[in-house]
Amino acid sequence: MPEAVRLGDTCTGHGCWPARANVGASGDVFANGRGAHRVGDPWAAHTCLKIPETHASIQDTGSPNVFVNGRPWARVGDAVACGSSNATGSPDVVVNG
Repeated sequence: MPEAVRLGDTCTGHGCWPARANVGASGDVFANGRGAHRVGDPWAAHTCLKIPETHASIQDTGSPNVFVNGRPWARVGDAVACGSSNATGSPDVVVNG
């Protein structure tokens, strides 16, 4: 079942870019006391030290039918626009489960 992604949850990373936390979420909808992370919310920058290159990103995909403030709620496994996907989420809140 796809766990709900919340403020501060992490992504998988991609290529030589490591996992990092998201840095944006709803200010008035919460799961486990943390804001609901939605499509369009930002992710912190991460750096591939081999190149070196740094980029930030936004949440790219989310639930097809569960919305927070009019935007799809992100779930574990949904895509981050840079090529990562959501890796961690709520231990007891699922979206489309």
